[in-house]
Amino acid sequence: MYVYTLGQWLLFFFLYCFLGWVWESCYVSAKQRRWVNRGFLHGPLLPIYGFGAVLILWATLPVRQSLPLIFLLGMLAATALEYVTGAAMEALFKVRYWDYSHQPCNLHGYICLTSSLAWGAFSILLVRVLHPPFEDLVLWLPSFLTDALACALTVYTTADTVRSFQAAMDLREVLTRLT
Repeated sequence: MYVYTLGQWLLFFFLYCFLGWVWESCYVSAKQRRWVNRGFLHGPLLPIYGFGAVLILWATLPVRQSLPLIFLLGMLAATALEYVTGAAMEALFKVRYWDYSHQPCNLHGYICLTSSLAWGAFSILLVRVLHPPFEDLVLWLPSFLTDALACALTVYTTADTVRSFQAAMDLREVLTRLT
């Protein structure tokens, strides 16, 4: 198995942040029949997808030849991330970004069985179908380009995160005053 550099991991992170934003924005837009720009950040990135994909890859690439282990480890990793992120975002911003309370077998509305099973299936899709061509592309890039892209994207995302965090804190203050 190939061991990725920090720059390569960062490129995977940003790639999956972008793909997650495309997926979720298109899905929600289709359901609502109007364009919906999903996500916490202003730019076209959903970090939860980047963190989720990198966490799933980190947990499953050592066992990439075993579908049951990819399913199980990916499901556990993504479900843990979803729970921690949901609870932290609500505690910090006083807003629930998703709610599975209406689903059976949910835990505090942050995670549920059907979502966890979907994460397991997605883990197989990620490891066996989606990641290999992206892995080939990132490994093909010269290291100086990988590191430069990773650095530029990190600077951009950091600035966007600071801006978005401030906007969320301002919203939290408005909501607190209203209640």
